[in-house]
Amino acid sequence: MTALYIIGIIVGLIIIIGLGYYLWDISLEKYDYNIFNWGNIIRGVIALICLWFALVMVESEDGSSIVWLITSGVMWLWTFIATMVRTNFFIALFSLFYQFFAAFFILKLLNKIFKG
Repeated sequence: MTALYIIGIIVGLIIIIGLGYYLWDISLEKYDYNIFNWGNIIRGVIALICLWFALVMVESEDGSSIVWLITSGVMWLWTFIATMVRTNFFIALFSLFYQFFAAFFILKLLNKIFKG
């Protein structure tokens, strides 16, 4: 049973990576737009930082956590709309998942670089 879990995880990762490559390739060849451009990554990093601030300030009674959540949502909406205008709805929708993880890994890389 454990082997089936491992095989399932490996197959799932291959499908996820393959779909991400397919989205990137189609958007680049058909629409001449890179879904992992600097603007999308920077907006994603800012949105993740806002989300982190919202989680830190969740106990606050002044409503600042809501403002950080709204700011994060606006940044992701901006990324979605910018991608949708240059490609199509489905590429923009599915690429949000990959843009989130790209921004997350960039944020982790910056954290590692500046910590030591």
